[in-house]
Amino acid sequence: MKFLVVGGGSMGKRRIRCLLANNVQPQHIRMGDVRLDRQAEVKTKPDVESVGDLSAGLNWGPDAVIISVPGAAHMEVALAAARAKKHIFCEVPLSLNLDGVPELKELAEKHKLVIAPGCQPPMHPLFKQAKDWVGEPSFGKPLSVIVEFGQYLPDWHPYEDYRKFYASDQKMGGGNLDVIAQELSALYWILGDQAVELFAAGVKVSSLELQANDSWDICVGLSKGTRMALHFDLIQRAGRVVLRFISETATVEINLVESTVRRFLASTKQWETRSTPLGYVYEQSYIDEVGQFLKCIEGKAQWFNPISSAVEVVKFLMAMQQSAQTKNTVKI
Repeated sequence: MKFLVVGGGSMGKRRIRCLLANNVQPQHIRMGDVRLDRQAEVKTKPDVESVGDLSAGLNWGPDAVIISVPGAAHMEVALAAARAKKHIFCEVPLSLNLDGVPELKELAEKHKLVIAPGCQPPMHPLFKQAKDWVGEPSFGKPLSVIVEFGQYLPDWHPYEDYRKFYASDQKMGGGNLDVIAQELSALYWILGDQAVELFAAGVKVSSLELQANDSWDICVGLSKGTRMALHFDLIQRAGRVVLRFISETATVEINLVESTVRRFLASTKQWETRSTPLGYVYEQSYIDEVGQFLKCIEGKAQWFNPISSAVEVVKFLMAMQQSAQTKNTVKI
């Protein structure tokens, strides 16, 4: 199979590494990016050929397209790939609005395409264990979820000016919109539930030069009655990623910085802690995610994050921004 990776930034490079790690040969991969420096870089490091535009990449005849450009451009590339009858893997979020979604669904059904909205946390052992524990009878009904995700934006890509990085521009899908979409997709997967209403406050409180909010606090109601409190920021110098699931009988907590997942059971009044396997690196979850995509193309598996769930995440992002602007609770 042949793969076109659209976007030569950090995620595009990562997806090329993931394809190589899944035994796809370099000559079966091409990277598309308008930037000449990225075209040159991908040729000298993983020895992958590059093209300067999407049309040239599609004319090469790939079987699948991996979309790793900023979120604002996701749907444009996805529709072009679907019209060309290519399978699609797309980074989160699927889009920043619902424009083009009906056509994408129609093309996918008509041409029997795999449409794989990205979400790598379900590939990670800590998230897998959390889902198992939350699903056990001993956990009971999930009542509350608390999420904190914070990291200083200039530390994300220390090799480039953060002001030129799309994550600093909310209109491009930055301002933590992509991170919120990623974590929300994982939460929906663990809980088997989706948001029906939210109240969001998004503000810029730091001295960072952003065209975006650097802090989000969101109160969310899910369809089965679970409440969520979500905090995301781009300002914490000591990064923190913690997800806590709470019921009347148990608590389950993922701590990605400490690489642990633990649970407390009221019946035992004790914590049980598990860590990632010795030597495990987070990129393995991305490698496994791409591996799952390959299996789906081969008809050996089904994608775990369906387009319907990805669309609900897009609706959440839209409602979140509407709530922040109007200062009202918004139904989804």
